[in-house]
Amino acid sequence: MILKIQTLRLVKMKIKWLRGNDYISFRKPSLWFVQGIRGSGKSSFLEHLAEIHLSLGHAVWDMYGSRDGESLAWLRSKWTEEKRILLIKGEYVDVSCSYPVKTAEEVTLEDFERYDLLISSPPLFLNMDQEFMELGRLADKLYRRLEWKKLTYVIMREAANFLYSRMKLVADQTEAKTQAVYMLREGRHCGISFGLDSVRLLSIDINVRSIADYLILKSQGHQALQREYRWLFRYFQPYSIMHMPQSCFAIITKKGCVGYGTFKYPEWHKQERENILKAVGIKIEYGEPVREGKYRGSYKTIGDEEHAEIIRLYRDEGKSMTRIAEELKRSTATIKAHIDRHNNNIEKMGYCPTCRRVKSSLEREKAIR
Repeated sequence: MILKIQTLRLVKMKIKWLRGNDYISFRKPSLWFVQGIRGSGKSSFLEHLAEIHLSLGHAVWDMYGSRDGESLAWLRSKWTEEKRILLIKGEYVDVSCSYPVKTAEEVTLEDFERYDLLISSPPLFLNMDQEFMELGRLADKLYRRLEWKKLTYVIMREAANFLYSRMKLVADQTEAKTQAVYMLREGRHCGISFGLDSVRLLSIDINVRSIADYLILKSQGHQALQREYRWLFRYFQPYSIMHMPQSCFAIITKKGCVGYGTFKYPEWHKQERENILKAVGIKIEYGEPVREGKYRGSYKTIGDEEHAEIIRLYRDEGKSMTRIAEELKRSTATIKAHIDRHNNNIEKMGYCPTCRRVKSSLEREKAIR
């Protein structure tokens, strides 16, 4: 059998077809699913696909990543000189850098046309809950677009993160899984390509694997290839699957074609133990989220905003504790307790943490008359 080779010369990807001969188009939405052990080069392959999309004029959203901020390594790649970059952060996170920064809530559909590379790395969020919640809402926004000028390739470095994100928005686990599969399947109608990876092939729902346009297998290490894929040993030696170099991959297309490929490992990819924030010159400060009042039966506790209002009414407007209590429908004892706490915090720390969370101008001013 003659082995046919397809070469994507722009980005130095080569595929030698062992069965069939498929044509890979990056000008229409596709779903790529990459599987391999830790350290097998799954993330670097997804980044390589992103570079292909960028070279063709598409947009890339690096949506989820590891907790060490590996997706921020984009900021030292050649694409920073050629493409427009937007960093996406969470509320109460201050990011100091030379790139445009928006909160996930502020990002609009127009931003996916205006910018070429959008990065929402975990260090740009207070915690995982905030990351999954806010990025899940942004993904919903992207699914509402009815027209687009360029594709958006979305990198999800751990496929399970997408399910966790849906579970933050939908209480029922079954419904969350159904939504996740639906969004992956229907993304092509919104001009969205996906790149997902997973350590275990069968840890991802079969409904996701069955709709993948391209299944990529990286090094399997000591874990056995699942039974349904052992027919691949007709084309590969077991050892070559177990110890595949990071720059190599096996590919199965939705048409049943099988190939062996190589790609150029991104030189800018984050290295193990590297402080990527320091390497790319980003400084991050984490604030505290504003605390809302909570109901305790029929009684609602005082939140940060109301606390700041008590201090303002007492100090700036000169109202008595009794008058403030009447206006806010609180007891005089409650008003006094918050004024005393405000003053005590300033004496001990030099500022009131509650007022600081809501950015009150009185955070360092005692409530005295």
